[in-house]
Amino acid sequence: MSDTSEKSVVLLVAKSPQSSRSISKLLGDHFTVLHAEDAEVAWEKMLEVSNISVLICELPLAIDQFGLLERIRGANDKHLAARPVLLLVGESDQENDRESAFRLGATDFINMPFTSTELTTRVRLHAQLFVQYADEQTIEMQQVSAVNVLQQLSRQNYLKSRLNQELSFSLRHKSNVSVCKFKVDNLKAIVASFDKSSAVSVVQAVAKIMQQTLRREDILCYLEKAEFCVLFPVTNAIGAIKGINRIRESIARRRIRIAGKRVPVTLSSAIYSCVADKNTSFESVNEILDKRLAEAVRKGGNCIVGAPRASEKRPMTVDKALQMIANDNTDGLADHAHDLLLDILPLLEYADQTLELGVGTLTQSLRDRLNQQS
Repeated sequence: MSDTSEKSVVLLVAKSPQSSRSISKLLGDHFTVLHAEDAEVAWEKMLEVSNISVLICELPLAIDQFGLLERIRGANDKHLAARPVLLLVGESDQENDRESAFRLGATDFINMPFTSTELTTRVRLHAQLFVQYADEQTIEMQQVSAVNVLQQLSRQNYLKSRLNQELSFSLRHKSNVSVCKFKVDNLKAIVASFDKSSAVSVVQAVAKIMQQTLRREDILCYLEKAEFCVLFPVTNAIGAIKGINRIRESIARRRIRIAGKRVPVTLSSAIYSCVADKNTSFESVNEILDKRLAEAVRKGGNCIVGAPRASEKRPMTVDKALQMIANDNTDGLADHAHDLLLDILPLLEYADQTLELGVGTLTQSLRDRLNQQS
């Protein structure tokens, strides 16, 4: 969490360093100004910095293929979704782009060039309104009676609705989306050693840890029978695995106890990551995750199925395989082809996302076929 200050915090999203400098100079007496050069960096800052009062963004960057404005308004976090978005409109910007931004939920527009008074007055007004809204929401949350932590979590119907939204977004913008399922291991042993209420307490403790560990845009659902599901929007397999490992590490550090006795708690985990196509649906994703989670349980739990473990060591490395191919000496290499392909898939997915190659469907199809052969 970033440091707070007496000044309201404004996030400025502009490609031109000259524009960033001039606007920052105009606002500097009244605001702490953060900078982002593109929509993706801006989204990361919105998630990281909780006290941003206003987003100021060049119109094209708010509605480009990353869909910054759409993602803000569709965020699960109410405070993030309500953040004022002030769009800078240039002479070259198209009228239909402005109309699109208005439909997507832009708070206000300001035409360039503008005066210092016009800019600061509008930004201060929206910052004050947002702070007032945030204070009202905090009071409302404090008045809500405490309920079982599992009852607070979203359920499967909501998960289905949000996953379908994210799949549609992924299809339109060719972005990644990842979904993970978890099952708390060894609950039968906990019931045998203690009782059923102790097992429920362990599941509740896991839920709290997940809530505290996940990013604000991630969607956590409780599916009953000690199973959870997490939706990671605009996240590839690498990012999802990092999220899973953060959860596992947090659970290991917390040292959950029953009647003063430490109880070792682990999770069976399944992951599915893709760039959606027309055939990708909640049902198809859910079916794959159920199979992978069952496999993780069969393996004894405390593992991730659906992607290679980062810590897993194999006798054949990609560097060694490339050297063998260059030397035209591939004896025995076929035995390792399956694992080597799984090793390089995260790199292919990253390159596709970074370079916009448009091969996300191909890499996902390859991952699915490889996992079927595992």
